[in-house]
Amino acid sequence: MVVMKGLETEEEGFKPALLGAGGGNGFPPNFSPPDFHPSENWKPAAAGTHVGLMKDPPLPRNGPTNFIQPTQQQGAVMMVYGLDNGTANTDKLFNLFCLYGNVVRIKFLKTKEGTAMVQMGDAIAVERCVQHLNNIPIGNDGKIQIAFSKQNFLSEVTNPYTLPDHTPSFKEYTGSKNNRFLSLTQASKNRIQPPSKILHFFNTPPGLTDEQLIAAFGSNDCHPSQVRMFPLKSERSSSGLVEFPSVALAVQAIMKCNHTAIDHKGTKFPFIMKLCFSSSKTMNGAWNNENIENMKQGSAIPTTPGVEDEPMQAR
Repeated sequence: MVVMKGLETEEEGFKPALLGAGGGNGFPPNFSPPDFHPSENWKPAAAGTHVGLMKDPPLPRNGPTNFIQPTQQQGAVMMVYGLDNGTANTDKLFNLFCLYGNVVRIKFLKTKEGTAMVQMGDAIAVERCVQHLNNIPIGNDGKIQIAFSKQNFLSEVTNPYTLPDHTPSFKEYTGSKNNRFLSLTQASKNRIQPPSKILHFFNTPPGLTDEQLIAAFGSNDCHPSQVRMFPLKSERSSSGLVEFPSVALAVQAIMKCNHTAIDHKGTKFPFIMKLCFSSSKTMNGAWNNENIENMKQGSAIPTTPGVEDEPMQAR
């Protein structure tokens, strides 16, 4: 069922609201949650619990986004304006917004070019996106604006139109393994950071060289200015840092290159490279932060944000 045109046009000119209480995930009635296996100690929030960034006690910055349906107040849908109509698509938006919460559905509006609606796992994920991504530059001359939507959820679009890049204008992500907040264990490994010109990369093949990594970015027309690999003793996967000339180009790299498949000899399936923003403004600072955190944890292997217990490979 396509969202009514009247509801879409109602969003035009809608301004960002103050960050407030929320707790719903925006799922429509009778919508089944995705299959996932949380940690043993994970328990969903009680129905009717209101959580927020200003009025209520603060949540952990990297708490899990729950695919459940409690009583709703602020919805879990946001408007995204200012997208490049010729190149933007659902997967590129997913690659960026998945850093701040689970992504449920993404829909581009046919009646308003360069505008999309994104349903997140709950209102807190929307608040994170508004806080960190509103008015950020993208690429050489782009900028996006993000605002809370008046809708509580996005209805399924059975016959989406085709975007200029020949991909569908609507996509469902509830079953995506690339969502990073499906359990407390997963969520605890995510670092909620504003955009930075330095990115962490992880879940890449062991023995990956600087040249291979640069080629992986280059295949998506993204060109880092500096790469630094973390020395790992494990043979399961590799990780490190990559720097871009500007924050805008780093954001573009997240959108284009996050979840890029990288082949590796000796494995049947390619590794799925994951990216996230670094908290440091310099490569040396990011490197030192990784080593300090690693020493605190008493591990010989630098911590990689969001990495699974086993390397994630495409199937």
